[in-house]
Parts: sequence; C-alpha cells; structure tokens
Amino acid sequence: MERLPTWVSLLALSIVIIAAAIDQFPNDGVTTPRESYCLATAIISLIFSVFFIAGNLVDRLGNMVVGNCIENVASAIVVALWVMAITFIQNPKYETATAINDNGQEIIIYANLYFFSWLNFVAAIYLFGNVIRDNLAYNPKFSQWVLLFASSVVLTATSTSLHADICELADPVVCDRLKYALAVGGLGIIFSLVSIFATMFGFMGKFLEIGTSALSCIFYFFGVVVLTTSNGPASTMGNMYFSVWGGMFISAALLFGGIFASRARSNVNANNQHSMQNDPHQMNQMDAQI
Repeated sequence: MERLPTWVSLLALSIVIIAAAIDQFPNDGVTTPRESYCLATAIISLIFSVFFIAGNLVDRLGNMVVGNCIENVASAIVVALWVMAITFIQNPKYETATAINDNGQEIIIYANLYFFSWLNFVAAIYLFGNVIRDNLAYNPKFSQWVLLFASSVVLTATSTSLHADICELADPVVCDRLKYALAVGGLGIIFSLVSIFATMFGFMGKFLEIGTSALSCIFYFFGVVVLTTSNGPASTMGNMYFSVWGGMFISAALLFGGIFASRARSNVNANNQHSMQNDPHQMNQMDAQI
C-alpha cells in the first residue's frame, strides 16, 4: 500500500499524456514513429498502473505481484520506456513540446505535453527507486540518488543536443556557459552512479554519502548561478532550467539529510554510552556476559 499513491499518480499522468499526444497528431491521423512510441509508452504505463493499483487493493492479487520481482521488472520497464520517450518529447529539434526561438533560447510550445511528460518521467523514476529500495531493503535515500541521476542525464542530454543551435543563434557568452552545463551534468551522473552502486552493494558510508552529495550540491549551486542568469542558456523555462534546479534541490536535500542523520546517530550513541556509565547494574550485566 505504500506505493499505491505513486501508481495512482502515474495512472493520472499517463491519461493526460495520452490525451495530449492524440491532440498533437496530424488531422489525417498519420503519425511519425516517435509519436507512436510516446503514445504507446503512455498506454503501457496506464495498463501497468491499473494492474498494480488493483494489486494493492485486492489482497489475493497483491500477494502474487506486489513487493516481489514482478513489481521490480514492471517498474524497470516503465522507466526504460520513459527514458526514450522523454528524449523524443523534450528534444527541441523535433518541436514536439519545446523549440528554439530566434535568440537561441529554449521555449515551451505545448505546455500540457511538456510539463506532464516531465511529471510522468519523474513519477516513473521515483516509483522505480521506491520499488527497488523497499523490495531489496536499500538505503532510504536510494530514490533521491536515482532522481539526481535522472536530472543529470537530462541536463547532459539537453546541453549536448542544443549546443549547435544555441551557439549559432545566441551570444558567445551563452555558448561558453553550455560547457559548464555539460560538466555539471556529467559530474552529477558520476556522483549519483557511485552512490547508487555503493548503496546497492552495501558500502555506502557516512563520508562517501556526505562527500558525493556535497560535491553535487556545490557544482549544481554554481550551475544555477551560471546557467539561469540573464546571460545563461537556461534563463528561460525549459529542460535545462528545470534539470539544473531539480539537481540543486535534490543534492541539497541529500547533503542536509546526510549531515543531520550523522549528527543524530552521534547523539544517540553518546546518550547510550552516557546511560550505560550511569547505570552500574547494566554495566555489571554486560561484564557478566563478557
């Protein structure tokens, strides 16, 4: 039942994407392979969502499909499909949801398809992270690292695909700052992948967690400063704008969560040690056990 709200959200978002995609189709009904793929992805997400919502509500079905490898595989399929679909929908070259204006800036041309495909992608990533975290008993921050990885991938892909168009139309300063966007996205991918694999294989320690999250937070902070100001390539709302701000918020949440969690564990250990020192009976019991 813990993941039921996420499956419900994925269901609702998939319905909006299906309606928006159909609305974008030509009047003669002829679609490109990219449009057909995006529509098929939304339909598959819808079907899986209905199935696992029923599994969360019907105990007999839920015992067979929820919380095991079936849910793991289904969430992985949804993520894999949306990774490809989001590249088709959000690529300005295809002018499906965004485009490049005469000033070399990324602009949104179809808000429903743009925002809801983003939300659907994030919901799929978040669902996958939660499923893997819960079913395989990973670190609670596993989902956040997966989201940081997704934001970094989007930032890197957008910076790469828009480089030629922006450098051709925009000021040279804007073109130069794209290099930093590519660097931030690439480093975000590296830091998040290190943390994801460290979590999966059980060697995510306090210093590694704080170190990777601190470095990610620093690079994304300067990414916001460099990219979203008036001379930056992400000064208008678009893929680069949302991905760099998303990476900033996620990495900051990871950093503060790691710092405060470490302090909380230190305080608990200190209190336990203090209580043992003040309780001779408990110390005698421990000595007897030894």
